[in-house]
Amino acid sequence: MGFTLRPLILKTPITILFVIVFILDLQAQHFTHDIGVFVGTTSLQSDYGERGNFASEWNNNGMSYSAVHYLSFYNRTLRWDPHNVLHQHLMIKTELHYLSNTELIHHGKWAKRNSEAALKLRAMKGSLRMLSLGVNLEYHLQSLGEFVYPYSDLWFDPFATFGIKYSSFTTGLSSDLGDWQKDISVLPQKYTLKNALDIGTTEAFSVELGFGSRFKITPKIDLVTQFAYQYFFSDKIDGLQAEVFENKNNDWLLNIQFGLVYHLNFNTPLFY
Repeated sequence: MGFTLRPLILKTPITILFVIVFILDLQAQHFTHDIGVFVGTTSLQSDYGERGNFASEWNNNGMSYSAVHYLSFYNRTLRWDPHNVLHQHLMIKTELHYLSNTELIHHGKWAKRNSEAALKLRAMKGSLRMLSLGVNLEYHLQSLGEFVYPYSDLWFDPFATFGIKYSSFTTGLSSDLGDWQKDISVLPQKYTLKNALDIGTTEAFSVELGFGSRFKITPKIDLVTQFAYQYFFSDKIDGLQAEVFENKNNDWLLNIQFGLVYHLNFNTPLFY
């Protein structure tokens, strides 16, 4: 099943949002820009695995990749109140995030039993690919001007982040026992109910909370580690819809990444 960006392109509000960000970037000659690339692992907490058992669901993970752009404000001190230092700690991050083809398997005590239902659970496998666009606000513990300054002794800068994301994703489903589209009885009984499955390409919004840190390795390059919790306003991320089951919980994921960030147009801050 091919991955398509059609729902993403047709989303008018998202298109408008990123056009605005692009225009702001063109006008932001006095702001400071960074770009970066990240790689890491993502664990989806969903209806695959034993719900509420983090250890079993952690095994449903895949590789994640991100390209990011940062916009910071510390060099605008003359135009703003020089005594208001909050903006010296803030960044806006625009992110393009891709989650590679992730295999989803049922883990936990229900799948380990010696029963026909357990056999069908173990044979059932899902897949997920996801492309997300997001905007985050980052708060950095250190003053960004002082941290970025080439001759500063600061080398460690923790931060917290909050943002929103729009995701276009494609789900798949298979069974080792046969083609479920021809014989749905190869799936566990609850997944044979009407509207229990939503396999294909769709989209969802989410909110993200996270933290991380920058480590200065050269005057213009930072090593960044980040950990994020992403909560979706949907239970269809895995292709299974829990609204037809007793337990109704939206899907969420954990994302751990490492990356390099390059300072594009460093300017010495005017005030500290």
